[in-house]
Amino acid sequence: MKQLFLLFFFLFSIAVISQSNILVIQKLNSNFTKEIKENKRIKVWTKDGQKLYGRFTIKDSISIIIEEKVILLEDIIKMKKKSLFGTIANPIFIVYGSFAIIAGVVTVGTGGWGAIIGGSFIIGGVPLVLIPSISNNHPSDKWEYSIKIR
Repeated sequence: MKQLFLLFFFLFSIAVISQSNILVIQKLNSNFTKEIKENKRIKVWTKDGQKLYGRFTIKDSISIIIEEKVILLEDIIKMKKKSLFGTIANPIFIVYGSFAIIAGVVTVGTGGWGAIIGGSFIIGGVPLVLIPSISNNHPSDKWEYSIKIR
């Protein structure tokens, strides 16, 4: 029993002492920060025109690795955090929103009640297309990227 207790104590102490690396994104005009833990999905656009998507690991205090490519934080133009739900759901929202907009445009042309119904389709479809497209963007001119080791 004493040996089992020592084993659990040892394993717990390793978990407490272990460090986790975090990518910190801070808004330039305020103190608002977002922290992205290592091995999360992100999409990155670089100064040389590359667009990389995948899980990232932190190499050192100024660079990250995505798809086995080293990227300096200063070379990043825009970063977007991508969750698994967002990766699956965003295209679905965009397609349904596009269908709602198309149906609204077609229905508005009929006049009368069709114009009112078509307008509601357009109003409902626009957010379904725009929100997944523009949400969760962190361009470098508005956000500062850094790495924090805990």
